[in-house]
Amino acid sequence: MNVRRFVGKNAREAMAQARAAYGEHTVVLANRPVPGGVEILAMPGGEVPAPAAAAQASPAPAAPMSTLSFEEFLRERQRKDAASVQPLPAPPARLPTAPRAPAEPGRFAAEALRQELASAPAALRQEFAASPAVPADALMAEMKQMRSLIASQLAGLSWFDNVRRNPGQTRLLRLMLGNGFSPALARKLVEHLPAGGDDAQADHWLREALTRNLRCVGDDAIQRRGGVYALVGPTGVGKTTTTAKIAARFAMEHGPASVGLVTVDTYRMAASDQLRGFGRLLNIPVHTARDGAALADLLDLFAGKKLVLIDTVGVGQRDRRLAELFAALPAQRVARLLVLNAGAQGETLEEVVRAYSAGPGTRCVISKVDEAARCGAAVDVAVRHQLVLEGFANGQRVPEDWHAQRAPLLVQKALMRPASSAYLPDEGELGLMLTAPMAAAGGLHA
Repeated sequence: MNVRRFVGKNAREAMAQARAAYGEHTVVLANRPVPGGVEILAMPGGEVPAPAAAAQASPAPAAPMSTLSFEEFLRERQRKDAASVQPLPAPPARLPTAPRAPAEPGRFAAEALRQELASAPAALRQEFAASPAVPADALMAEMKQMRSLIASQLAGLSWFDNVRRNPGQTRLLRLMLGNGFSPALARKLVEHLPAGGDDAQADHWLREALTRNLRCVGDDAIQRRGGVYALVGPTGVGKTTTTAKIAARFAMEHGPASVGLVTVDTYRMAASDQLRGFGRLLNIPVHTARDGAALADLLDLFAGKKLVLIDTVGVGQRDRRLAELFAALPAQRVARLLVLNAGAQGETLEEVVRAYSAGPGTRCVISKVDEAARCGAAVDVAVRHQLVLEGFANGQRVPEDWHAQRAPLLVQKALMRPASSAYLPDEGELGLMLTAPMAAAGGLHA
């Protein structure tokens, strides 16, 4: 009997090897997982003895035959076994039946295989006995993998069908993803696009929808009400320059004596000197707090100031010193003003927002808009986490490059036509990005 083993990375590859060796009528006898893949035991379809030949032949090795004749042999054997069994008497009426146990995965397939092997030649039974059966959990894992593959294929087909039926939505999706917006927010917004408009109307609708969902401070701005704020964020996002810009704007309207400046950045070389340089230009003295107690004393000293700004040390979102920074800022007396770098990746901004415990109502500043190739990710994070935008910085000049609560201008910048780039997805890649399960995008108003 010509029985061989074939090993592949998966069952499909191993089966392909068997068919390449024996043709389309290959008979698979067993399969099992092995290190590095799957092993199957197979034989040519023409090597199993036919029933008629088996009756006349001696107990010598079986003569070749087809798979069809082997199946007829099995059916004939089952008919003979059924005829030899005497019928059982009918059970008494109202005989209580025991509850049936739930079927295990692969139980019926295994039972059918055992019945088939009971009538198979002895050599075949010995060969099968030497190969352990495939565990039920392995069968379930293959079924789950197949189901996931089918779901992915159906999602892809659905996406491309939607592209054909709604080219306007597809164009806006490409525009948003090309500018750094997340697929979750892009899908959430674009699915509400009104039908029947041209491209200009669709672009106007998208700008208006983003502007409505980007919350701004309005009449509660720092420039009007003042307060005590600590500018926080990772290293290099522009906290010191933003502090100087806000202080300069406030001093121009309310006078330098109404502003107090404090720095707690004693880690970086010349960090406090930079803020002191701005302070001299603004005629505002800068004080240094080296610990929480010193900061509390300075806050008492500045109790009569209308605005107090605290320039903190830059701490990365994964830095263990982040807890120390929070402990040094008394939450009852100091509000946080989170500074987000417009040029940072969306995933990085997401980590920053979560690490700094920013949520609905947290004030934020978007810095370095002029340096960002695309700033959609910063707007995206602000919209999804319902942050309140205090303003954004569009350059290094103090205070000229500070823009307070101008959502339409920032949205227009975030939706500029992206230049040709290796990071801009084409039609097929866009479908792969958008057929993944959609994450929560928060409450939006289209």
